[in-house]
Amino acid sequence: MGAVNATQRISIFQLVKPINIVEVINRYNIVELKKRGRRWMARCPLHDDHSPSFVVFPNGKWKCFGCGEYGDAVDLVAKVFKLKLIEAARMVARDFGIEANKPLSPADRKKVIRQARKREMERAFCEKLEQAHETLALLVRTINRRLATGGYQAHYDLAELLHKVDYYKYLIDCLLSNNAEIQLMALNSFNREFYV
Repeated sequence: MGAVNATQRISIFQLVKPINIVEVINRYNIVELKKRGRRWMARCPLHDDHSPSFVVFPNGKWKCFGCGEYGDAVDLVAKVFKLKLIEAARMVARDFGIEANKPLSPADRKKVIRQARKREMERAFCEKLEQAHETLALLVRTINRRLATGGYQAHYDLAELLHKVDYYKYLIDCLLSNNAEIQLMALNSFNREFYV
C-alpha cells in the first residue's frame, strides 16, 4: 500500500461529528432524555444530579448547568465511560458503522466537507432563531408588564402596544415552527423590525 496524501485523511473526530448526539446518548443508554422545546434535558450522568441540569442543544453540544461539564457526543462518551477522547471517537465510529482507518476518496472527502458546511449553516441559523426568540419573548413580557401597570401612556398609546404584542407573539410562534421556510420568514421579519 502506497503512502496516502495527508490532505486526503479526515480525522476520526470529523467522521463521527455528523452523528446525532441524541442517537449516541440513546445507543449507550447514558441518560433518559426528555424533549423541552428544541432542547433535550436529563439528570446529568456525570454527578449526583437531583433535578435535570443536563441540556442537549440543537447544535449537537451538551452542557450540565450543575457540574459545569460540556462538550459534544465524543466528549460525553469519553467522560461517561472514562476513556481517552480518541478511544471514545473510535468506539462511536465502530458502533455507528464508520470505517475510520482508511483514507477517504476525493469524492467522499468533498461530501464530508459539504456536510460540515451544511451543519455549520444550520447551527448558525438555529443560533439566530434562538436569539430572535429570546429577544421577542423578553419584549412581549416587558410590554405586558407595562400594560398591566398602566405605564404605556408615556410612550405609546394602548392600541399600538396591543398590536405590537400580537405581532411579536405571532413571530414567536413562527420561530418555533418546524417549517424552515416559516422560520426564515419570521427571522427576516424580526431583522426588518429591529435591525433596519
